[in-house]
Amino acid sequence: MKIKDILNSRNVLIKLNNTAGMSSVVAYRVGKNIKLLDDELKPYDDARTKVLEEAANNDKDGKAIIDEATRQYDIPEDKLQEALQEIEKLQDEDINKAELTPRELMSIEFMLEV
Repeated sequence: MKIKDILNSRNVLIKLNNTAGMSSVVAYRVGKNIKLLDDELKPYDDARTKVLEEAANNDKDGKAIIDEATRQYDIPEDKLQEALQEIEKLQDEDINKAELTPRELMSIEFMLEV
């Protein structure tokens, strides 16, 4: 399983978590799995943020410029494609390197192909 698969699963779980009429037990399990995925994706998100910050234009203090309205980094066109390719490489990383515990894998097994 790749990181992009986990990102897609997380998006589906968030959509499911916002569905009305779900039992409290199911809502709890979905929420718990979202948290587990968020914890597992933190290193990916940190690496992705670093790629974006390095590619972005900087303000006078040397900090990456982020558009307040869109919350997107101000990345020049000549660096954008390279940054996107680097992020795609990150998303293609195999989850086996993420060192999930058996218990964590069991908690998300309903999302895994058997």
